[in-house]
Amino acid sequence: MRVMRISQFREIGEDRLEEFYSKGYQKRYFFPHRIYYLPKCGPDGFKLAKRMFGPCQLEQLWQIIIYAGQSITVEFPQELFFDEDLIWHQQHFGKAGQVATANLIARGRSLYTMCHHSDLVQRMSRRREYKTRIQKRFKGWNHMLLNGILNFARENNFDRVFTPTSELALQNTDRARNVGRALFDRTYDSYLHQLFKASRQDGWWAIDVKENQGRVITPASKSEEIPNEETICLCHDIERGYGHTDVDSALAKSAHETSGRHLDEMLAIEGEAGVKATYNVLGLILPEVRKQIESNGHCLAFHSYDHQVERDETLSNRLIKFLNLRLRRKGASPHDAGLGQLDKCRLIDYRIKGYRPPQSKITPALSDQKLAFHNFEWFASSAYSLRMKSPAMRNRIVKVPILFDDFKLYGGNMKYADWEEKAIKMIAGSIKTSGFVAFSLHDCYAHLWLPHYRGFLEKIRGLGRLKTLDEVAGEVILGSAK
Repeated sequence: MRVMRISQFREIGEDRLEEFYSKGYQKRYFFPHRIYYLPKCGPDGFKLAKRMFGPCQLEQLWQIIIYAGQSITVEFPQELFFDEDLIWHQQHFGKAGQVATANLIARGRSLYTMCHHSDLVQRMSRRREYKTRIQKRFKGWNHMLLNGILNFARENNFDRVFTPTSELALQNTDRARNVGRALFDRTYDSYLHQLFKASRQDGWWAIDVKENQGRVITPASKSEEIPNEETICLCHDIERGYGHTDVDSALAKSAHETSGRHLDEMLAIEGEAGVKATYNVLGLILPEVRKQIESNGHCLAFHSYDHQVERDETLSNRLIKFLNLRLRRKGASPHDAGLGQLDKCRLIDYRIKGYRPPQSKITPALSDQKLAFHNFEWFASSAYSLRMKSPAMRNRIVKVPILFDDFKLYGGNMKYADWEEKAIKMIAGSIKTSGFVAFSLHDCYAHLWLPHYRGFLEKIRGLGRLKTLDEVAGEVILGSAK
């Protein structure tokens, strides 16, 4: 049964300017916007929560996102809001106009924020031709964000909101970043006191919600329907021969030798067909193939670091502390002894959103807590292992079921014609019942399906719209907004 996804949001339109002004906000800081309350971890949200509060649960974590109103975003090139160098944290989820975000954690009747940031404004020096216009339009990003945070607290019956002082925020900022103290003073101290009454408590600013409710501008509660498109997600597991080194040395050797040529052909055929796929790549291969895959507009995700299945998740606190120090140390290498697959992947790239485990084996080392700690937003595994048929937000992580793959072409002695017939029936059937299907093809088996790939793509394109897993995860995330 298809589930219609409805996204909830709060909206403050242009007609509310005078209301902001009457409550002490400066007019130059106002811009119309939407506020989304998301049941997920923001960038480094779970890691910061554990560092600042100790043991905590994923269900305590929230993220607030501010999107500028369309009346303003149309003034700028739309690609500006998706620029990967400018919008570094990539928290737009496919929607133009994302301006600011904050990580939150609920602790009893108190709501804590851990960081407030705006890539669009704070990184605008990377697009100097728009710097002045962006700063003028969105200089009040933190004012709008703080109002959204207080409204979230009021709606959810929190008594107090705690925001970090500039000193505390600096203490919990990556030391590798070159940040100015003045920026933190403005963001976490001075702007807050322009808007609300707050007292200092142990490194935090404490805001009594009831005492400040007269300063909060209440946004309108609205919702929008996310188009329920018939969606097909084509994935590739790029692993060369590493998945067969110990079980089929001949195939492993052949896959190592032919993988480059096969990847070229896969990308060329998809380019001709106008198809965008999701490439789940081993971390140790990623630096070699990344530019080639991304330049063709495809989505990247990790397929572990070296195709090893982690089974031992019981690390002592002392060892965890040691490994975290090693990760922060300059020159840390994914070859360092003791690092797990997720740690190694994050040393290769820190922003890739998705993870697909080898053989769809979900071990305790791939718990939701560990995925969230390492900043992953979606996790794709077999439909059987996830026990679900459609993508959904589960425990602050988007879970994506993979219905089938091409293993039977290799290990099941199935002829290609039979595999294709079954694959198309499965795709059509899943589209009919749930409106969604994802499947995966391996580069190491490409010699078995690549000669027929053009025809196969032509047949499945008529069954639904092909999307990447980043796109699907973005829709699920916005559809989970409360």
